[in-house]
Amino acid sequence: FSQITPGAASVVKDFASDVGVKEIQITVSSPAQNVKVTVTKYDGKPADVSVVPSGKIYQYLQIEATNLVGKLDKATVQFRAEKSKVSDKDNIVVSKFDDTVNKWNEQTTTYVSEDGTYYYYDVDVTSFSYFAISEKSLVGGEEDGTGGAAAEGRNLTWLWIVIAVVVLAVIWFVVKKKQ
Repeated sequence: FSQITPGAASVVKDFASDVGVKEIQITVSSPAQNVKVTVTKYDGKPADVSVVPSGKIYQYLQIEATNLVGKLDKATVQFRAEKSKVSDKDNIVVSKFDDTVNKWNEQTTTYVSEDGTYYYYDVDVTSFSYFAISEKSLVGGEEDGTGGAAAEGRNLTWLWIVIAVVVLAVIWFVVKKKQ
């Protein structure tokens, strides 16, 4: 954009179909000149990111903008997820990487539409970074990014504790009966 002025959203469209973004609406708090928005797709976790978000990851990407520092009020990014890779369209979340605390933060992800190939989701952000499109982590230890192995381990621990208590109770009962 040669110039973006406050009061109306400017829209960036026509990204390559494989980058995971359909469009970005940018609203500024003060005029911005020579704004450039770049979206980069990653085949795996980006090298600059040291942690992996929870859930099954469909895609990593990075959104960068030049000449928007201190001027970006809000951006609405419309992400897309390929239907053939998604098991449940209502279980998709977009997470944004916060490099100041080295953590992925789930963003409020709103399903908006679909076509023959993609599901579309809107996410409002106030800055750009690395993003991950993934399945939401299920609450209650059902999914922890390891296929539930940690929850299964916890369940087996309780089973062994119960078995040990029963064995000790049987031994105590037999000893008492012999006396």
